[in-house]
Amino acid sequence: MRKELLYMTFLFALFVSCEEYYYPNLEPVSGMLVVESHITNDPNQNYLILSVTSGFYSSSPDKIASGATVNLIEVGGQTTKATESNPGYFTFPKTPVAGKRYQLRVFYLKDTYESEFVVMPPLPSIDSLYTKDKVEKSFRTDAYGNPAQVETPGREIYIDAPITPQLKYYRFNWRAIIQWVYYPPATMGPPSPPIFGWKSTYDKGIFNIAGPKEFSVSDKVRTHPIISLPYNEIQYLDSAAQIPSGWILIMDQYGITKASFDFHEKLNQQFVAEGSLFDPVLTQVYGNIHCKNDPSKIALGFFDLNSYRQYRYFLDLGAGDETTVVQRRLNHFYIIPNDGYFDNGIRPAFWENKY
Repeated sequence: MRKELLYMTFLFALFVSCEEYYYPNLEPVSGMLVVESHITNDPNQNYLILSVTSGFYSSSPDKIASGATVNLIEVGGQTTKATESNPGYFTFPKTPVAGKRYQLRVFYLKDTYESEFVVMPPLPSIDSLYTKDKVEKSFRTDAYGNPAQVETPGREIYIDAPITPQLKYYRFNWRAIIQWVYYPPATMGPPSPPIFGWKSTYDKGIFNIAGPKEFSVSDKVRTHPIISLPYNEIQYLDSAAQIPSGWILIMDQYGITKASFDFHEKLNQQFVAEGSLFDPVLTQVYGNIHCKNDPSKIALGFFDLNSYRQYRYFLDLGAGDETTVVQRRLNHFYIIPNDGYFDNGIRPAFWENKY
């Protein structure tokens, strides 16, 4: 037994001493230009951000690509030069016109980058917004670290949108604002005024895109999900003493091209990949921007023209699937901070009542 133990110890020491780390001898790769564009018919949403990726072995963040010249070129029309309002951050003094074709051109250092030609889509619209009862299922770990399924009753918000020859594809963002009221406990003297507060939650999932189904001849995008909200709204608040008082839903709708739809769909496939053998490879996602003077240089990003419209709704979901949902579209567009409260007993200007 003692001899066998010595033999096993010798083998273990032999294998440990032969272990080596392999460092592949990779050639240095210069940083690639990253173009993040967001150009719409809203002047407040027109911007372009330029940066350069770090080297393969570098732990440094991407550096800002400052000093570039950025032009938005209308086919058969004017060229609009962007202004670098901050290092690497460019804005455009004009907005693109629906139906016209545009190209992005970037001069950076000694290179010229150009995008493919893109048509500005017409303004998007929705036909209707409605809700349906839904039980959201998710998994959470219990006190012992074991996964347990959790069911959260609530309502899913859906929209229908038209499909036309000029506009077939959409992208959506949302922001949901929960209103709450707090009544301070009674003390000596006059009662304290109620506190009216609000708190926001944002869309942090994959890109919410919609379009016609393959081989479909439908004239609408039907029953497209936007957001799921629970009946138990208290889980979004900081205290059980805060009384929920309905939601304000801000929905941003973008009209996009087929190329933009395909690009964001491929990105979504990357985000949900789980590392299996048949998951898409990251290098399969290519943008539409290319280096003219040196095709071997790769530019990351996508030149995207988005027609934009915002919708706002007030929603009171009630306590369950048997209660009546209060829903109405809002026609005023107040600037609403991310969260806050008024402790003077006066409701904020954007506040919405159930009735």
